[in-house]
Amino acid sequence: MKSKRILAAVMAAALLLGAGCGQQEEQAEEAPAGTAVEVMAVSSGPMNAEYSVTGKVVAVNEVQVFPLLAGQVLTLPVKEGDKVTKGQVLFTVDTSTVTSTLGALQESYSATKAATDSAISSAQIGVQQAQQALDNTKALYEVGAAAAQDVTRAEQALAQAQAGVAQAQAQQSASLAQIQASMDQINTQASLGTVKAPCAGTITAVNVVNGGMASSAQPGVVIAEDSKVEVTASVAEDVFANIHEGDSAGVVISVLSDDMVQGTIGSLPAAANLQTSLYDIPVQLPAGTNPPIGSFATVTFYTARRSDALSVPTEAILTGSGDERYVFVVEDGEEGETAARVVVQTGLVSKTDTEIVSGLSEGDRVVVKGQSYLSDGAMVRVVTGEDDAADDATDDAVQNGEG
Repeated sequence: MKSKRILAAVMAAALLLGAGCGQQEEQAEEAPAGTAVEVMAVSSGPMNAEYSVTGKVVAVNEVQVFPLLAGQVLTLPVKEGDKVTKGQVLFTVDTSTVTSTLGALQESYSATKAATDSAISSAQIGVQQAQQALDNTKALYEVGAAAAQDVTRAEQALAQAQAGVAQAQAQQSASLAQIQASMDQINTQASLGTVKAPCAGTITAVNVVNGGMASSAQPGVVIAEDSKVEVTASVAEDVFANIHEGDSAGVVISVLSDDMVQGTIGSLPAAANLQTSLYDIPVQLPAGTNPPIGSFATVTFYTARRSDALSVPTEAILTGSGDERYVFVVEDGEEGETAARVVVQTGLVSKTDTEIVSGLSEGDRVVVKGQSYLSDGAMVRVVTGEDDAADDATDDAVQNGEG
């Protein structure tokens, strides 16, 4: 009884194995022949080469604010990144050394004015007395009690007294003006201790510290005028020769976004930077783009533009011996679709595509995936996406006896 059960189990296993092999053979027979590939039609259109370089956000116009009076910094109400208005106080410098003689000058001014006021007052009393004497002499002359010469002498005395008043006033004016000029000079110098913003903008650098010393040889504060910024990137001569003022340039500023915005190339430099031998290219940013000054950016310049160029994805191009470039094109054959090896001559290279100068025509179906597994004349199966590719992978596994 036990031997019969064993025999039945062996026969059942044999039947299952035979059924499984039959299914594999059936699936292998049903699997289509050829290597699975994806294709893309060759197209024409505008194209340009791309050159990417790291740039930096800078102020369009930086204004350096120098303190005109050296001294200790007493107040510093601003810091880097602050927005300021024209005339706003940036920092103040100690002016005590300049104003130390101002008190003595003010006392001298008061004393001089008091003394000259007294002299003028005395001279004016003399005029009054001379006028009274003249009036009396004229009265006596009219009644015959005084001679004409007496009147003349009285008139001369009045004139002298009036001249004395004018002289005293002139002396006062001159003395006070001299002292006032000295005080004005001190006050003007003292006013230099208050450093104000010459324009509105954003502070990009503060080179003084509260309690430290400010020097007229170094800018205390640097301001980006009107808070306007741009990106500056340096390029070599071969790239510089192919860009022009007004051309567009792609800019990615990672502190803002990973998305690319289109900037505009500004006025080109007349010569290369003496230190780097590179050309510093300004790129103006679109309105509403306000990155922090000093942040980095990736700038893509578009050079050697073509208005109508044949191109294929760069990944479709393979390299043979001697740097020969070739692609595989799908052609219709008697037994199905086959891959034809086509040597091409390339031109411009963009971020994703390469220009085809010769070897292909518009509409040719170029293999963009699976080309590395092909040979000239090999049978192919064109698939369209990930699902088809997954199905074909399963078919290939079954065909190879896997699973």
